[in-house]
Amino acid sequence: MSDYMAQRPNCTNVLVKGGSMWPTIVDGQVVICDHEYYSNNIPVVGDIIMCQHPLKPKVKLIKRISAINSDNTVFITGDNPDPIASTDSHAFGHLAISQIIGRIDIS
Repeated sequence: MSDYMAQRPNCTNVLVKGGSMWPTIVDGQVVICDHEYYSNNIPVVGDIIMCQHPLKPKVKLIKRISAINSDNTVFITGDNPDPIASTDSHAFGHLAISQIIGRIDIS
């Protein structure tokens, strides 16, 4: 992963805490967040993102974009099929695209 990071200085390693993205991403896994990806690309359904929690400014979330709305908001969800395993748009509604911090790469 370090060679990949050296080639892309706009990326950071992120340690995942929690099981909301299981089975795609597991608790304790390290993923890469590309903070500049959306400077040149638009979010699409299926992207895994890191974003600000809309109600808890110090909390960052990793979720999947499930829908994109015409008002520049997205609906984000966890991959875990257990409905109580993820705090996401089901709990706090749509998220402003401006709250997206970056795109997550799990490869």
